[in-house]
Amino acid sequence: MDNFEILSNPKEIYRKMLKDISSAKKSILFENYIYENNEIGKQFRNELIKKAKHGVKVQVLLDSFGSKNIRNSFFSELTQAGGLVRFFRNISSLWRILTSSYEINHRKLLIIDNKITHIGSINVSSKFLNWRELNLRLEGPISEDFSVSFNNSWNLSAKFGKKKLKTILHKGFEIIHDIPAKTGNIAKSRYASLIDNAKSEILIETPYFIPPMLIRRAIKRAIKRGVDVKILLPFMSDVRIIDIIRNRYLGSLNKAGVKIFYYKPKILHSKLLIVDNDFFLLGSSNLDYRSFT
Repeated sequence: MDNFEILSNPKEIYRKMLKDISSAKKSILFENYIYENNEIGKQFRNELIKKAKHGVKVQVLLDSFGSKNIRNSFFSELTQAGGLVRFFRNISSLWRILTSSYEINHRKLLIIDNKITHIGSINVSSKFLNWRELNLRLEGPISEDFSVSFNNSWNLSAKFGKKKLKTILHKGFEIIHDIPAKTGNIAKSRYASLIDNAKSEILIETPYFIPPMLIRRAIKRAIKRGVDVKILLPFMSDVRIIDIIRNRYLGSLNKAGVKIFYYKPKILHSKLLIVDNDFFLLGSSNLDYRSFT
């Protein structure tokens, strides 16, 4: 694997991201779900403006629902400096909620000069400073492959077609990128496949736990095979209704043999699957129906 660093403290994650942005010489590709107009959001915007004014190619892709409180005027100086800003599926919030496929871009991705990549769970806002996140900072050729994935999102951001995305492989690693769809086949099937192939241990960390039937059945099959399954959840997430709904699944899974743990110090927002200490799946997808569509 390329040189990597695992980060969980938001202050450290933001510091590293901003430092990498400030070091950019050629290009900055930035994709995120929630971006807010506060201290952290302004720090990122101002650093992007500086780089654009120095001739660095800057592309920013935000979700129009997750970043609904950001106005175009917030990025006016950036666009005047040559930066490009797009909002994924820029239509009314009411329509976004009513449509069954949601049409949401939940990805978190930062690529610097096709050499440095940040992926993981963190959004861009001061309100996340006291959460526990999970981000991976990578250096090396894999960043070129992440750039391909970013460009797929960029090109699809204003189109509603269901163009199939090609799998991207890099030295034994797979970059999974779905587009909004009712089936959510790629990410969900990979998740279930990893669980089905587990031989000794499955570790799951997720802030929102409403697993589809495919995943629930895979977990129970693993338990019957003698696999040790542990799930780590926030004691209380930022979405109380999700905490209430998840409880309907926890009882039967615990009865089947799943060990459930709660993280109490702060809001846990990390998303991670580890199987047999041989395979991991890390990124921005939660373990729930909505994320898989």
